[in-house]
Amino acid sequence: MVVGLGVSGRAVCELLMERGSVVMGTDLRPREAFNGALDKLERGGCRLRLGGHHVEDFREVDQIIVSPGVPLDLEPLVEARSRGIEIIGELDWAWLQVGTPVVAVSGTNGKTTTTSLIGEIMKAWGKRVFVGGNIGTPLSRWVLQGGEADVLVLEVSSFQLDTATHFRPEVGVLLNVTEDHLDRYESFSQYADSKFSLFSRQGPQDTGILNLDDSICRRRSGEVPGRLLFYSRHDVTANGRLKGVNIELEVPWLGSFTVDLSGSKLQGAHNEENILAACLASAVMGAGPSAMAGVIQSFAGLPHRVEWVRTWQGIDFYNDSKGTNVGAVVKALESFQRPVHILLGGRDKLGSYVPLGRALRNKGKGAYVFGEAADRMRKELETHLPTRAFPDLGKAFEAVVAEAQKGDVVLLSPACSSFDQYGSYTERGDHFRELVRGLPESGEEM
Repeated sequence: MVVGLGVSGRAVCELLMERGSVVMGTDLRPREAFNGALDKLERGGCRLRLGGHHVEDFREVDQIIVSPGVPLDLEPLVEARSRGIEIIGELDWAWLQVGTPVVAVSGTNGKTTTTSLIGEIMKAWGKRVFVGGNIGTPLSRWVLQGGEADVLVLEVSSFQLDTATHFRPEVGVLLNVTEDHLDRYESFSQYADSKFSLFSRQGPQDTGILNLDDSICRRRSGEVPGRLLFYSRHDVTANGRLKGVNIELEVPWLGSFTVDLSGSKLQGAHNEENILAACLASAVMGAGPSAMAGVIQSFAGLPHRVEWVRTWQGIDFYNDSKGTNVGAVVKALESFQRPVHILLGGRDKLGSYVPLGRALRNKGKGAYVFGEAADRMRKELETHLPTRAFPDLGKAFEAVVAEAQKGDVVLLSPACSSFDQYGSYTERGDHFRELVRGLPESGEEM
Protein backbone atom coordinates (compact mmCIF):
# COMPACT_ATOMS: atom_id res chain seq x y z
CA MET A 1 0.00 0.00 0.00
CA VAL A 2 1.11 3.55 -0.80
CA VAL A 3 -0.42 6.21 1.48
CA GLY A 4 -0.60 9.64 -0.15
CA LEU A 5 -0.81 9.90 -3.94
CA GLY A 6 1.07 13.09 -4.65
CA VAL A 7 3.97 13.19 -7.09
CA SER A 8 6.22 10.92 -5.02
CA GLY A 9 3.45 8.50 -4.05
CA ARG A 10 2.38 8.00 -7.66
CA ALA A 11 5.99 7.37 -8.67
CA VAL A 12 6.31 4.66 -6.00
CA CYS A 13 3.11 3.01 -7.23
CA GLU A 14 4.36 2.98 -10.82
CA LEU A 15 7.75 1.55 -9.89
CA LEU A 16 6.22 -1.17 -7.71
CA MET A 17 3.82 -2.22 -10.47
CA GLU A 18 6.68 -2.20 -12.99
CA ARG A 19 8.45 -4.70 -10.71
CA GLY A 20 5.43 -6.97 -10.43
CA SER A 21 3.99 -5.98 -7.07
CA VAL A 22 0.28 -5.85 -6.33
CA VAL A 23 -0.34 -2.26 -5.27
CA MET A 24 -3.08 -0.31 -3.50
CA GLY A 25 -2.95 3.50 -3.31
CA THR A 26 -4.96 5.53 -0.82
CA ASP A 27 -5.47 9.28 -0.35
CA LEU A 28 -7.81 11.48 1.66
CA ARG A 29 -8.57 13.57 -1.41
CA PRO A 30 -11.42 12.66 -3.76
CA ARG A 31 -10.79 11.55 -7.34
CA GLU A 32 -11.68 14.93 -8.86
CA ALA A 33 -8.84 16.59 -6.93
CA PHE A 34 -6.27 14.74 -9.07
CA ASN A 35 -7.42 15.99 -12.50
CA GLY A 36 -6.70 12.71 -14.25
CA ALA A 37 -3.27 12.15 -12.64
CA LEU A 38 -4.38 8.72 -11.39
CA ASP A 39 -5.48 7.37 -14.77
CA LYS A 40 -2.10 5.79 -15.52
CA LEU A 41 -2.12 3.99 -12.17
CA GLU A 42 -5.56 2.54 -12.79
CA ARG A 43 -4.62 1.37 -16.28
CA GLY A 44 -1.65 -0.41 -14.72
CA GLY A 45 -3.86 -2.26 -12.26
CA CYS A 46 -3.36 -0.19 -9.11
CA ARG A 47 -6.34 -0.48 -6.75
CA LEU A 48 -7.33 2.97 -5.48
CA ARG A 49 -9.11 3.99 -2.28
CA LEU A 50 -9.87 7.72 -2.42
CA GLY A 51 -11.65 10.22 -0.19
CA GLY A 52 -10.53 8.53 3.04
CA HIS A 53 -8.47 5.76 4.61
CA HIS A 54 -10.05 2.48 5.72
CA VAL A 55 -8.53 0.40 8.50
CA GLU A 56 -9.46 -2.91 6.87
CA ASP A 57 -7.35 -2.03 3.80
CA PHE A 58 -4.29 -1.53 5.95
CA ARG A 59 -4.65 -5.02 7.45
CA GLU A 60 -4.41 -6.73 4.07
CA VAL A 61 -0.95 -5.60 2.94
CA ASP A 62 2.65 -6.73 3.50
CA GLN A 63 4.26 -3.28 3.40
CA ILE A 64 3.06 0.31 3.70
CA ILE A 65 4.98 3.14 2.01
CA VAL A 66 4.09 6.57 3.39
CA SER A 67 4.43 9.77 1.38
CA PRO A 68 6.01 12.87 3.01
CA GLY A 69 3.59 14.83 5.16
CA VAL A 70 1.29 11.90 6.03
CA PRO A 71 0.91 11.92 9.85
CA LEU A 72 2.25 8.73 11.40
CA ASP A 73 -0.43 8.74 14.09
CA LEU A 74 -3.26 8.00 11.63
CA GLU A 75 -5.46 5.32 13.17
CA PRO A 76 -4.98 2.87 10.25
CA LEU A 77 -1.18 3.23 10.50
CA VAL A 78 -1.28 2.67 14.25
CA GLU A 79 -3.36 -0.45 13.65
CA ALA A 80 -0.98 -1.73 10.97
CA ARG A 81 2.04 -1.09 13.19
CA SER A 82 0.44 -3.06 16.03
CA ARG A 83 0.11 -6.01 13.64
CA GLY A 84 3.81 -5.90 12.72
CA ILE A 85 3.28 -4.62 9.18
CA GLU A 86 6.35 -2.73 7.92
CA ILE A 87 5.81 1.03 7.48
CA ILE A 88 8.48 2.88 5.52
CA GLY A 89 8.74 6.39 4.10
CA GLU A 90 8.98 7.19 0.40
CA LEU A 91 12.50 8.61 0.69
CA ASP A 92 13.71 5.63 2.73
CA TRP A 93 12.17 3.15 0.29
CA ALA A 94 13.61 4.94 -2.76
CA TRP A 95 17.08 5.17 -1.17
CA LEU A 96 17.11 1.39 -0.75
CA GLN A 97 16.77 1.08 -4.54
CA VAL A 98 20.04 2.92 -5.28
CA GLY A 99 23.72 2.59 -4.39
CA THR A 100 24.84 6.10 -5.30
CA PRO A 101 26.63 8.30 -2.71
CA VAL A 102 24.27 10.80 -1.06
CA VAL A 103 24.69 14.31 0.32
CA ALA A 104 21.57 15.03 2.40
CA VAL A 105 20.69 18.55 3.55
CA SER A 106 18.19 19.27 6.33
CA GLY A 107 17.41 22.11 8.71
CA THR A 108 14.58 24.49 9.43
CA ASN A 109 15.75 27.15 6.98
CA GLY A 110 18.08 27.37 3.99
CA LYS A 111 17.70 23.76 2.78
CA THR A 112 16.72 24.49 -0.81
CA THR A 113 19.39 27.13 -1.45
CA THR A 114 22.13 24.99 0.12
CA THR A 115 21.03 21.84 -1.71
CA SER A 116 20.95 23.71 -5.02
CA LEU A 117 24.39 25.23 -4.40
CA ILE A 118 25.94 21.83 -3.66
CA GLY A 119 24.38 20.42 -6.80
CA GLU A 120 25.75 23.24 -8.95
CA ILE A 121 29.23 22.96 -7.42
CA MET A 122 29.35 19.22 -8.04
CA LYS A 123 28.23 19.75 -11.64
CA ALA A 124 30.93 22.39 -12.08
CA TRP A 125 33.40 19.82 -10.73
CA GLY A 126 32.39 17.55 -13.61
CA LYS A 127 30.11 15.09 -11.82
CA ARG A 128 26.76 13.70 -12.94
CA VAL A 129 24.38 14.95 -10.26
CA PHE A 130 20.76 14.42 -9.30
CA VAL A 131 19.29 17.21 -7.14
CA GLY A 132 15.89 16.53 -5.61
CA GLY A 133 14.12 14.80 -2.76
CA ASN A 134 11.99 17.33 -0.91
CA ILE A 135 12.47 19.79 -3.80
CA GLY A 136 11.94 19.32 -7.50
CA THR A 137 11.84 15.64 -8.42
CA PRO A 138 11.25 13.07 -5.66
CA LEU A 139 13.95 10.39 -5.46
CA SER A 140 11.36 7.71 -6.27
CA ARG A 141 10.49 9.48 -9.55
CA TRP A 142 14.17 9.67 -10.50
CA VAL A 143 14.57 5.94 -9.82
CA LEU A 144 11.46 5.23 -11.93
CA GLN A 145 12.93 7.23 -14.79
CA GLY A 146 16.11 5.13 -14.69
CA GLY A 147 18.31 8.04 -13.70
CA GLU A 148 22.09 7.72 -13.42
CA ALA A 149 24.39 9.92 -11.36
CA ASP A 150 27.72 10.01 -9.57
CA VAL A 151 26.19 11.71 -6.55
CA LEU A 152 22.69 12.40 -5.22
CA VAL A 153 22.15 15.77 -3.50
CA LEU A 154 18.90 15.56 -1.57
CA GLU A 155 16.91 18.07 0.42
CA VAL A 156 15.39 16.12 3.31
CA SER A 157 12.48 17.27 5.48
CA SER A 158 11.73 16.27 9.05
CA PHE A 159 8.62 14.47 7.80
CA GLN A 160 10.80 12.32 5.52
CA LEU A 161 13.22 11.59 8.35
CA ASP A 162 10.36 10.54 10.62
CA THR A 163 9.65 7.55 8.37
CA ALA A 164 13.29 6.63 7.66
CA THR A 165 14.71 3.53 9.32
CA HIS A 166 17.43 2.77 6.75
CA PHE A 167 18.45 6.08 5.14
CA ARG A 168 22.16 6.70 5.65
CA PRO A 169 23.76 9.58 3.72
CA GLU A 170 27.52 9.60 3.23
CA VAL A 171 27.40 13.34 4.02
CA GLY A 172 24.65 14.80 6.21
CA VAL A 173 24.30 18.59 6.57
CA LEU A 174 22.14 20.13 9.30
CA LEU A 175 21.85 23.89 8.83
CA ASN A 176 19.84 25.00 11.86
CA VAL A 177 17.00 23.94 14.16
CA THR A 178 14.42 26.56 15.11
CA GLU A 179 10.71 26.30 15.90
CA ASP A 180 8.63 24.94 13.03
CA HIS A 181 5.82 22.43 12.42
CA LEU A 182 4.73 22.53 16.06
CA ASP A 183 1.25 21.80 14.72
CA ARG A 184 2.65 18.35 13.85
CA TYR A 185 5.10 17.69 16.71
CA GLU A 186 4.28 17.43 20.40
CA SER A 187 7.23 19.64 21.35
CA PHE A 188 10.22 21.50 19.96
CA SER A 189 12.43 18.78 21.42
CA GLN A 190 10.62 16.14 19.38
CA TYR A 191 11.07 18.24 16.24
CA ALA A 192 14.80 18.60 16.97
CA ASP A 193 15.04 14.84 17.50
CA SER A 194 13.59 14.38 14.04
CA LYS A 195 16.22 16.63 12.50
CA PHE A 196 19.12 14.92 14.28
CA SER A 197 17.92 11.50 13.13
CA LEU A 198 19.62 12.48 9.84
CA PHE A 199 22.86 11.22 11.42
CA SER A 200 21.53 8.29 13.45
CA ARG A 201 22.56 5.53 11.05
CA GLN A 202 25.85 7.01 9.87
CA GLY A 203 29.07 5.08 10.38
CA PRO A 204 32.60 6.20 11.29
CA GLN A 205 33.53 6.96 7.66
CA ASP A 206 30.44 9.11 7.05
CA THR A 207 30.47 12.86 7.66
CA GLY A 208 28.13 15.11 9.63
CA ILE A 209 28.28 18.87 9.01
CA LEU A 210 26.76 21.27 11.57
CA ASN A 211 26.30 25.01 11.96
CA LEU A 212 28.40 26.03 14.96
CA ASP A 213 26.44 29.31 15.19
CA ASP A 214 23.17 27.46 15.84
CA SER A 215 22.68 26.73 19.53
CA ILE A 216 20.87 23.40 19.03
CA CYS A 217 23.42 22.12 16.51
CA ARG A 218 26.26 23.12 18.80
CA ARG A 219 24.72 21.57 21.92
CA ARG A 220 23.80 18.26 20.26
CA SER A 221 26.90 17.85 18.09
CA GLY A 222 27.96 14.83 20.16
CA GLU A 223 25.14 12.86 18.52
CA VAL A 224 27.02 12.73 15.19
CA PRO A 225 28.60 9.24 15.15
CA GLY A 226 30.89 9.79 12.16
CA ARG A 227 33.39 12.47 11.19
CA LEU A 228 32.17 15.84 12.48
CA LEU A 229 32.78 19.16 10.72
CA PHE A 230 31.57 22.63 11.69
CA TYR A 231 31.03 25.84 9.77
CA SER A 232 30.61 29.30 11.28
CA ARG A 233 30.38 32.96 10.35
CA HIS A 234 32.06 33.91 13.65
CA ASP A 235 34.18 31.10 15.09
CA VAL A 236 37.68 30.98 13.60
CA THR A 237 38.16 27.39 14.79
CA ALA A 238 35.40 26.04 12.52
CA ASN A 239 36.29 23.89 9.50
CA GLY A 240 34.44 26.31 7.24
CA ARG A 241 34.73 29.96 8.26
CA LEU A 242 34.63 33.52 6.98
CA LYS A 243 37.73 35.66 6.80
CA GLY A 244 37.12 39.03 5.20
CA VAL A 245 35.69 38.40 1.73
CA ASN A 246 36.97 34.83 1.67
CA ILE A 247 35.84 31.43 2.84
CA GLU A 248 38.50 29.31 4.51
CA LEU A 249 37.94 25.56 4.37
CA GLU A 250 39.84 22.97 6.35
CA VAL A 251 38.96 19.28 6.08
CA PRO A 252 41.46 17.31 8.21
CA TRP A 253 41.69 14.30 5.89
CA LEU A 254 41.74 16.37 2.67
CA GLY A 255 43.58 19.64 3.32
CA SER A 256 42.85 23.38 3.30
CA PHE A 257 42.06 26.06 0.75
CA THR A 258 40.42 29.49 0.32
CA VAL A 259 37.47 30.54 -1.85
CA ASP A 260 36.69 34.12 -2.87
CA LEU A 261 33.20 35.17 -1.71
CA SER A 262 33.30 38.77 -2.91
CA GLY A 263 31.46 38.19 -6.20
CA SER A 264 28.43 36.45 -4.68
CA LYS A 265 24.98 37.66 -5.72
CA LEU A 266 23.46 36.10 -2.58
CA GLN A 267 23.13 38.72 0.10
CA GLY A 268 22.53 38.45 3.83
CA ALA A 269 23.95 36.55 6.79
CA HIS A 270 21.69 33.57 6.13
CA ASN A 271 23.14 33.17 2.65
CA GLU A 272 26.69 33.37 3.98
CA GLU A 273 25.79 30.40 6.18
CA ASN A 274 24.26 28.54 3.23
CA ILE A 275 27.36 29.10 1.10
CA LEU A 276 29.68 27.96 3.91
CA ALA A 277 27.67 24.75 4.35
CA ALA A 278 27.57 24.08 0.62
CA CYS A 279 31.30 24.61 0.13
CA LEU A 280 32.21 22.41 3.10
CA ALA A 281 29.94 19.58 1.93
CA SER A 282 31.25 19.88 -1.63
CA ALA A 283 34.84 19.79 -0.38
CA VAL A 284 34.13 16.52 1.46
CA MET A 285 32.82 15.10 -1.84
CA GLY A 286 36.06 16.11 -3.58
CA ALA A 287 35.21 19.41 -5.27
CA GLY A 288 37.92 22.04 -5.54
CA PRO A 289 37.95 25.81 -5.01
CA SER A 290 37.67 26.69 -8.71
CA ALA A 291 34.28 24.97 -9.00
CA MET A 292 33.08 26.64 -5.80
CA ALA A 293 34.21 30.12 -6.82
CA GLY A 294 32.54 29.88 -10.22
CA VAL A 295 29.19 28.84 -8.76
CA ILE A 296 29.34 31.42 -5.96
CA GLN A 297 29.74 34.18 -8.55
CA SER A 298 27.03 32.92 -10.92
CA PHE A 299 24.33 31.64 -8.55
CA ALA A 300 21.61 34.29 -8.37
CA GLY A 301 19.33 32.67 -5.80
CA LEU A 302 15.98 30.91 -6.01
CA PRO A 303 12.39 32.09 -6.49
CA HIS A 304 10.36 32.97 -3.38
CA ARG A 305 13.47 33.32 -1.20
CA VAL A 306 14.07 37.03 -0.50
CA GLU A 307 13.52 37.51 -4.23
CA TRP A 308 13.54 41.11 -5.48
CA VAL A 309 10.40 41.71 -7.57
CA ARG A 310 10.33 45.40 -8.46
CA THR A 311 11.18 48.94 -7.41
CA TRP A 312 8.11 51.18 -7.52
CA GLN A 313 8.13 54.85 -6.44
CA GLY A 314 11.40 54.21 -4.62
CA ILE A 315 9.97 51.25 -2.70
CA ASP A 316 11.62 47.82 -3.11
CA PHE A 317 9.30 44.80 -3.07
CA TYR A 318 10.69 41.39 -2.06
CA ASN A 319 9.01 37.99 -2.25
CA ASP A 320 10.02 35.60 0.54
CA SER A 321 6.95 33.35 0.43
CA LYS A 322 9.21 30.40 1.36
CA GLY A 323 9.69 32.06 4.77
CA THR A 324 7.14 29.77 6.44
CA ASN A 325 8.46 29.92 10.01
CA VAL A 326 9.66 32.58 12.42
CA GLY A 327 13.35 31.66 12.11
CA ALA A 328 13.24 32.11 8.34
CA VAL A 329 11.63 35.55 8.67
CA VAL A 330 14.21 36.70 11.21
CA LYS A 331 16.96 35.62 8.79
CA ALA A 332 15.25 37.48 5.93
CA LEU A 333 15.04 40.66 7.97
CA GLU A 334 18.81 40.52 8.51
CA SER A 335 19.20 41.11 4.75
CA PHE A 336 17.90 44.69 5.01
CA GLN A 337 19.35 47.85 6.51
CA ARG A 338 16.32 49.97 5.59
CA PRO A 339 12.85 50.22 7.20
CA VAL A 340 10.68 47.18 6.40
CA HIS A 341 6.92 46.88 5.98
CA ILE A 342 6.23 43.18 6.40
CA LEU A 343 3.35 41.03 5.18
CA LEU A 344 2.75 38.08 7.52
CA GLY A 345 0.16 35.36 7.82
CA GLY A 346 -1.41 32.14 6.61
CA ARG A 347 -1.94 28.94 8.56
CA ASP A 348 -0.46 29.14 12.06
CA LYS A 349 2.25 26.58 12.90
CA LEU A 350 1.75 27.32 16.63
CA GLY A 351 5.33 28.38 17.37
CA SER A 352 6.32 31.43 19.41
CA TYR A 353 6.32 34.86 17.75
CA VAL A 354 8.58 36.35 20.43
CA PRO A 355 11.81 36.23 18.31
CA LEU A 356 9.92 37.84 15.42
CA GLY A 357 8.64 40.63 17.65
CA ARG A 358 12.18 41.39 18.83
CA ALA A 359 13.48 41.51 15.26
CA LEU A 360 10.64 43.73 14.03
CA ARG A 361 11.00 46.14 16.94
CA ASN A 362 14.44 47.08 15.59
CA LYS A 363 13.71 47.04 11.86
CA GLY A 364 9.98 46.91 11.16
CA LYS A 365 7.99 49.97 10.18
CA GLY A 366 4.65 48.17 10.06
CA ALA A 367 3.21 44.64 10.08
CA TYR A 368 0.25 43.67 7.90
CA VAL A 369 -1.10 40.28 8.99
CA PHE A 370 -3.61 38.16 7.07
CA GLY A 371 -5.25 34.74 6.91
CA GLU A 372 -6.02 32.24 9.65
CA ALA A 373 -3.12 33.34 11.87
CA ALA A 374 -3.95 37.05 11.67
CA ASP A 375 -5.61 37.48 15.07
CA ARG A 376 -2.87 35.73 17.08
CA MET A 377 -0.12 37.49 15.15
CA ARG A 378 -1.71 40.89 15.68
CA LYS A 379 -2.05 40.32 19.43
CA GLU A 380 1.56 39.18 19.79
CA LEU A 381 3.18 41.78 17.53
CA GLU A 382 1.24 45.00 18.13
CA THR A 383 3.30 45.81 21.25
CA HIS A 384 6.44 45.87 19.08
CA LEU A 385 5.29 47.84 16.01
CA PRO A 386 2.09 49.08 14.33
CA THR A 387 0.17 45.95 13.31
CA ARG A 388 -3.07 45.64 11.32
CA ALA A 389 -5.06 42.53 10.42
CA PHE A 390 -6.67 41.75 7.06
CA PRO A 391 -8.68 38.82 5.68
CA ASP A 392 -6.28 38.06 2.85
CA LEU A 393 -3.01 39.03 1.14
CA GLY A 394 -4.74 41.25 -1.41
CA LYS A 395 -6.28 43.53 1.23
CA ALA A 396 -3.03 43.61 3.21
CA PHE A 397 -1.13 44.54 0.06
CA GLU A 398 -3.47 47.48 -0.64
CA ALA A 399 -2.77 48.83 2.84
CA VAL A 400 0.99 48.46 2.65
CA VAL A 401 1.15 50.23 -0.73
CA ALA A 402 -0.81 53.13 0.73
CA GLU A 403 1.60 53.51 3.66
CA ALA A 404 5.09 52.63 2.37
CA GLN A 405 7.35 55.52 1.37
CA LYS A 406 10.34 56.01 -0.89
CA GLY A 407 13.38 54.19 0.55
CA ASP A 408 11.27 51.56 2.36
CA VAL A 409 11.19 47.80 1.77
CA VAL A 410 7.97 45.83 1.41
CA LEU A 411 8.62 42.20 2.30
CA LEU A 412 6.31 39.21 2.00
CA SER A 413 7.76 36.77 4.54
CA PRO A 414 4.72 35.09 6.08
CA ALA A 415 6.10 32.98 8.99
CA CYS A 416 3.18 30.61 8.31
CA SER A 417 2.25 27.88 5.87
CA SER A 418 0.13 28.81 2.86
CA PHE A 419 -2.54 26.14 3.13
CA ASP A 420 -5.36 28.29 4.48
CA GLN A 421 -5.81 30.17 1.20
CA TYR A 422 -3.24 28.77 -1.28
CA GLY A 423 -2.16 25.38 -2.55
CA SER A 424 1.54 26.06 -1.86
CA TYR A 425 4.02 28.76 -0.91
CA THR A 426 4.84 29.14 -4.62
CA GLU A 427 1.21 29.95 -5.42
CA ARG A 428 1.21 32.55 -2.64
CA GLY A 429 4.48 34.05 -3.89
CA ASP A 430 3.19 34.16 -7.45
CA HIS A 431 0.12 36.04 -6.25
CA PHE A 432 2.34 38.58 -4.49
CA ARG A 433 4.37 39.04 -7.69
CA GLU A 434 1.18 39.65 -9.65
CA LEU A 435 0.08 42.28 -7.14
CA VAL A 436 3.45 44.06 -7.30
CA ARG A 437 3.67 43.94 -11.08
CA GLY A 438 0.11 45.22 -11.32
CA LEU A 439 1.05 48.56 -9.73
CA PRO A 440 0.75 51.50 -12.17
CA GLU A 441 3.72 51.80 -14.53
CA SER A 442 4.00 55.51 -13.78
CA GLY A 443 5.60 54.56 -10.49
CA GLU A 444 8.32 52.38 -12.05
CA GLU A 445 11.97 53.14 -11.36
CA MET A 446 14.86 51.45 -13.13
